[in-house]
Amino acid sequence: MDKRRLAALVDSLPGFAKPKLRLEQYATPGDIAATIAWTMYMRGELDSGWTADFGCGTGRLAFAVSALGGRSVCLDIDADALAIARGLGLDVVLCDARSPCVKRGVKVVMNPPFGVWRPHADVEFLRGASEVATVVYTIHKYSTREYVERIAESLGYRTSLLDSAFIPIPPMYGHHRKRSHKVEVAIFRMEAV
Repeated sequence: MDKRRLAALVDSLPGFAKPKLRLEQYATPGDIAATIAWTMYMRGELDSGWTADFGCGTGRLAFAVSALGGRSVCLDIDADALAIARGLGLDVVLCDARSPCVKRGVKVVMNPPFGVWRPHADVEFLRGASEVATVVYTIHKYSTREYVERIAESLGYRTSLLDSAFIPIPPMYGHHRKRSHKVEVAIFRMEAV
């Protein structure tokens, strides 16, 4: 499977049936999920061990990892979202990414809440990941990239910017007034030093 086909496959997956604003639930676009999974594949990071998808939502990142031969597990506090991920054949665990319930040594992929509705929610996810992972792939608002890099460094990570992209957000919640809103994001790879 090539990267473009993987992106299309991820985009064909179901999204949230009832997205929860307090959790800042938005579907991860296929091209972003494919960028992360493809990078892991090319680096040989899917050859061994587990990848934990923190705040997995409907499991798009975990699905992309699994589609390329990796072993993945979905972690989320939303049972409704986990039911969708389970329907895709993914392993799921009802668990808070801020206090992860996985053993040290996993690789972490995540599209955390950006902290719009709960300030610093993205940092809470990074702190949770730092408890268990030596390698983290994560997505953050591009405007916060320098701040995220400083936080990652304080947690013992060396950070590389893999790519930037846009997440199109359809009018999913009551406060949305535009047909589509695009949020520019930074896709990072972080490795413990």
